[in-house]
Amino acid sequence: MVKKARIICASCLLLSVMCMAGCGGAVRDGTADSAAENDAENDAVIDSVETAIDSVETNDTETGVYTAQAVDADTDADRVTEPDEAGAEQPLSLSILGDSISTYDGWIPDGFGIFYPLDGELSDVSQTWWMQVMDEMEMELCANDSSAGCTCAGDSLSPDDPANGCSEYRISQLSGRQGKMPDVIIVYMGTNDLLKNIPLGDNDGTRIVEPGLVDNFSDAYTLILDELESCYPVSQIYCCTLLPAGTWGKGERPFDPMVNRLGMTSSDYSEQIRIIADSRGIPTIDLENCGVDIDHLHEFVSDGVHPNHAGMELVAQTVVEAMKN
Repeated sequence: MVKKARIICASCLLLSVMCMAGCGGAVRDGTADSAAENDAENDAVIDSVETAIDSVETNDTETGVYTAQAVDADTDADRVTEPDEAGAEQPLSLSILGDSISTYDGWIPDGFGIFYPLDGELSDVSQTWWMQVMDEMEMELCANDSSAGCTCAGDSLSPDDPANGCSEYRISQLSGRQGKMPDVIIVYMGTNDLLKNIPLGDNDGTRIVEPGLVDNFSDAYTLILDELESCYPVSQIYCCTLLPAGTWGKGERPFDPMVNRLGMTSSDYSEQIRIIADSRGIPTIDLENCGVDIDHLHEFVSDGVHPNHAGMELVAQTVVEAMKN
């Protein structure tokens, strides 16, 4: 169940103002006129805070790094929404912690690595898996924190390098404009750890990982979830397993299963993601079995790793199904 961050934030702000209005301020005399004047001032303060909250929660409809186009407020049985203070449904916000598979030019932070559409077989942002998910679930984008070439492993204390997926810097990029907290965070990373021969490790998600240089995948993924749960305690987190990865085939198949120099495949990293997520009670979205298999990999990816439009559709369908369930 998605956690209701906006309701908590709004309630806390209103409660704070009401407490201040009832308990503090300048000392007044006990006359009826003074009491009426005090009540009027208190009402005005509360009204101004409610207006400020409404302003913060208003969606910026400009197309940009941290926003998506506003969606209609039509009622739908499958819609993932939450009521606002007045009872009206508001779209939930989504942030993505990802690598090149989740990038699109103009939709990620400045200085982050871009893959789509320049190097991939997509022609519009609507074809990405995450935009399809938002369209289907009628959500809005809080932040797309994806960078091509990044691994989970790396220097967690790096102040500005997006290549380190476990870094506090990368985790901080998941909040939206004006510090907006996402309702949902999807973690879809690990493919580059396979490609760059990052050791798998054996952390099952329960061992503490110290900040600094993290040199194996299991520790890095564990640290990512530690940081997410600490920084975004009211966000619902989902972890994605990896699509099968292939190298150019030498036989009848266009692609053969990719085995890195450590003898690991995408399945090995996917299994470790499941183990670590399960240790936290975090739902896993099983992209390893979304319909993209090695025998038909050429139908869904352009280079053995990056999904084309057809592959993105399968990824999106699997994510939507997991979130609805």
